Amino acid sequence: MAALNKLMARGIVPPEVHGVLDYPLAAIIIAGPIVFDFHSTAATVIALAFGAGAAVLAVGTAWPTGIVRVIPPLLHGYADLTVTVALILLPFIVGFDDSTAALLFYVIVGGAGLLATLATRFESRVPQARAMTAPQAS
Repeated sequence: MAALNKLMARGIVPPEVHGVLDYPLAAIIIAGPIVFDFHSTAATVIALAFGAGAAVLAVGTAWPTGIVRVIPPLLHGYADLTVTVALILLPFIVGFDDSTAALLFYVIVGGAGLLATLATRFESRVPQARAMTAPQAS
């Protein structure tokens, strides 16, 4: 696991860039089934769920582009790896590989997301919050 953690911290794409790209990616994943008229209920539901998850990661990751900043960047990276690989494989596993629009969408978005994830340096650049308690007298 330590070797994978080191790999995730060595990317060339800074967290700020990845974080900015997370927001339009979530919108693309959510809009995909509507714009491309997937002819598969499974493909539509999965895309909407993954899009919602991508939005939660974008808003919740603890780097400068996050709003809530509660999700560790490394956890975000592992979630991205899992979801992008799933996007590539799910058309074949679930059985909507005969729906050309859904298949192409899943493989292209999953492949691009996987490349972006592998190229990202998952580290936190958000300064640690100071304790909001009064200093203790010695």
